[in-house]
Amino acid sequence: MSQNFVESRRIARLRPSASRLFLPFLVLAAACFVVSFYFDRLPEPWMNIALYSVAGAIAFFFWLLPVLRYLSAYVDVFTTRVLSRSGLMGQQRIEVSYSQVSGVSLGRGRRIEFSLVGGEIAQLPPLPKAKRLVTELQKLVANL
Repeated sequence: MSQNFVESRRIARLRPSASRLFLPFLVLAAACFVVSFYFDRLPEPWMNIALYSVAGAIAFFFWLLPVLRYLSAYVDVFTTRVLSRSGLMGQQRIEVSYSQVSGVSLGRGRRIEFSLVGGEIAQLPPLPKAKRLVTELQKLVANL
């Protein structure tokens, strides 16, 4: 057995700020208001069908897709690595092992930047309380 095995445990799961969902919920409220206001006020039946279809499409594209994108984006901080998933269904993935990190810093727009040994830079998405997270990540990288 290897003597260099380090147990990897999840310390935290971080999500982006929920203020990103303000505009999608505002669009959903506006679509609901328009549908409820024009309900049975339009003269032709096809107009009601068109109203429901347009409101459903607006709700799908401008509310449901952003909410699914928000819910599938997170950053997991482990004792040995950091894992970031983003995208509509979590397709974009960034994984950084602490053994490859030479430095951790705060970039533009509250983005956390990892300087890797090969000269590359890996960026995490903007997170709340990024300054505190950078100091904690620097401690984790220094301990490993």
